[in-house]
Amino acid sequence: MIDRADSVDFQLKLSEPTVAEFADGGSTTFVPAKFVPERANFDTVRLEGAWQVAYWPFAVPEAEIVGKVGGNVSWSEVAQPGKVFYYDPNTSPDKIPDWDRVSLAHIDPEDGAIIKRNVTVPGNWAGKKAFLRFEGIYPAGVVYFDGIKVGEQWSGLTPIEFDVTELATPGVHTVAIRLYRKHESVKLDMPRHALEFTGLCRAAFLHAVEPVHVSEMRLAPELADDYKTGHVTGEVTVRNSSGKSTEATVAVQIVDAKTNVIVEVPYSVSLGAGEEKTIEIDVPAGEVNTWNAEKPYLYAVRLRVIAPGQESQCLKETIGFRKFEMKDQRPLLNGNPVKFRGVNHLTFHPEGGMYTPEPWLRQCLTMMKRANVNAIRTHFFGPRELTDLCDELGIYLLQELPIDWGHPYFHESVHLGPVLHRMEACVRRDRNHPCVMVWSIGNENLPKTEEIHDVFFQHLALANEIVKKLDPTRPTMFPPPGPANKIMGIFETRIGDIADIHYSFKLIREFNETNVLSNPRTWEPTFETHTREELHKRGWSGVWFSSEYGIANKQPDLNGAAYLNLIADLDFDPLSGKNAQQTFVERMHSEWGLMHDDPTCLGGAYFCWIAAGAGDQWGWVRWGEDADWGILTGDLMPKPSFWALRELFCPVRFPDHVVWQPGSKEVKISIRNDYNGLDFSDLTFRLMRTAPAWGSMCRIFEDIPVSCPPGETVTVTLPMENTAGLDEGATSICRFIVLEPSGFRTIMADVLVISEENVDKRKSGTNGHNAARPNIPMPLGPDAVLD
Repeated sequence: MIDRADSVDFQLKLSEPTVAEFADGGSTTFVPAKFVPERANFDTVRLEGAWQVAYWPFAVPEAEIVGKVGGNVSWSEVAQPGKVFYYDPNTSPDKIPDWDRVSLAHIDPEDGAIIKRNVTVPGNWAGKKAFLRFEGIYPAGVVYFDGIKVGEQWSGLTPIEFDVTELATPGVHTVAIRLYRKHESVKLDMPRHALEFTGLCRAAFLHAVEPVHVSEMRLAPELADDYKTGHVTGEVTVRNSSGKSTEATVAVQIVDAKTNVIVEVPYSVSLGAGEEKTIEIDVPAGEVNTWNAEKPYLYAVRLRVIAPGQESQCLKETIGFRKFEMKDQRPLLNGNPVKFRGVNHLTFHPEGGMYTPEPWLRQCLTMMKRANVNAIRTHFFGPRELTDLCDELGIYLLQELPIDWGHPYFHESVHLGPVLHRMEACVRRDRNHPCVMVWSIGNENLPKTEEIHDVFFQHLALANEIVKKLDPTRPTMFPPPGPANKIMGIFETRIGDIADIHYSFKLIREFNETNVLSNPRTWEPTFETHTREELHKRGWSGVWFSSEYGIANKQPDLNGAAYLNLIADLDFDPLSGKNAQQTFVERMHSEWGLMHDDPTCLGGAYFCWIAAGAGDQWGWVRWGEDADWGILTGDLMPKPSFWALRELFCPVRFPDHVVWQPGSKEVKISIRNDYNGLDFSDLTFRLMRTAPAWGSMCRIFEDIPVSCPPGETVTVTLPMENTAGLDEGATSICRFIVLEPSGFRTIMADVLVISEENVDKRKSGTNGHNAARPNIPMPLGPDAVLD
């Protein structure tokens, strides 16, 4: 029996699954979440490819199917990772008794399948420790090795590993998984967006290490206050699984992007038989290149483990040096202001379902970069490939840890163990990655009643505690529900370091005006009121984020259906005559504009980048939440909103027009730098001008020098040699093409030049925008006059 408040320490010390009773009533199952880092210089046995599958109900007992022989059942073949079950888009939900996309009440608890395949353990594994790793069994499964149960996983999005040393002798073996389509804690894993997917959603493999090996490591690359000098701190735990005492050396190297070894520091450790010890490391790296979205410079930490009687082992972890901090209620990265121009990324492939192959995922993230997106809120705990790609491409990750829509059950004791397992497994997997900026803990959790309020928030606090113990270097936040029923919204400041809000911005606008916040405590609803000062004393940093906003119709065929627009603070007339694109831009100017202009706001994550859907993109599709809200289609085609988002998210901000004083030979244009690590002098500002333009045609260009540090605004003075027509009310165009050092065009922007007199006419409602064009030659056709 344990005290509920001690659950975190109990989880972290766990060595095997344990059912524990709480002193105040109830019980839960705690499951270990550690895994051994793979060796960099050793082949693993991959389990991707063809598996046999038998579907429930089974003709013979399960015990006869999971072994090497396999029983008298009908087998078919299925590719894994990939779908074993999938939502049927051609069956209407009203034809399925008890259909419920959240609880999966319509699925029999025993429904599922058995998948299995043979694996060959190499002969050189003799005498080594062998482990079986699954990066994701969705939503749950029991794992067998040669018919012997080695463990089970009831968390579909998190990795789990089993020690199979005694079973994995050199030769041919059978790995089998009894898949379950639902389980008691399935609601934690967001099945409403998974479209009833069942199967391996991520990689699976066997790997081996020597008897003396690294059993876990936490690496924390740090920047000094000068934002130039780096060092790596952390812990490396070494285990001696042999039957005798030994001495071991762990040599820690920092390697740059050109594979040059910057520094090597050896650490010695004495280990008794079966003993495990943790080494505190602190390795200086000298002056380093920093990591950010614009310059994602990566280093590597290499660990060499040397012990008598065994071969040297090498482990490798990619790292980046960066300093993310919140000073005076301002988010800073490497000493400069930072704004997350984010989207929600729902892990879902149009054919593979919850399995997203790396080439598809790389193209998906490349499209984000092309849309000037620099941040992702995963909303599903994403695959390992996603984190690796964000490191490489330069994308800030708000990695969500899976606790979804917990209001009916989160207070129940039985779910506390699964929650802590999820927290531990996810943080252990990704805490060494530079792209992970924030741990986003759960999604839209609020207790139903006052009766369960205290234990509900105690469980949330325990989730926060275990994350902080595993990774004290990163901030946390708790995405809250948006407006519904009698609740205007929640500005979640009670738990975590960064406040969060969904969909409505009324609360933050009121809070900024009054410095008093009235937040819902429960769905009943009941409320509590706090001042800004009280919230800061509680530990809130003063920085806020919106991890979901937007949510509007993105069906390309329904671009004229602006009435399908959803949650917004703006009133909308369905007969306004606007199309969906106009409505989207209007809302984004209001909502993203607020987040962009508030220096205490870290940014936001538009919902969503791609909507989960089953079916054919050019045929019939059933969507995970019955609507297509994505900026891209599932096959990565940009919709009209892609181009609007790209313009709104551009880190180089121009005014839409400037005023020309009659008689003047120059015009001044203010340009803001929203990059984190690029000065405008690093960019190319290509200027094209015409007065006026025919269509979009501009021919003459020049590159102009512009300098401006991140987070600042510069005023550029341009000569106006040709002012023909401006004093009669026509406009002139200054067209900027902004090129990043890579050559990528971050934006093409037109700044209209309009006379002061014409501005006054427009304000008064007179004809200030329909002035006749000056009589100049049209640059088209065989008689065109070319300048």
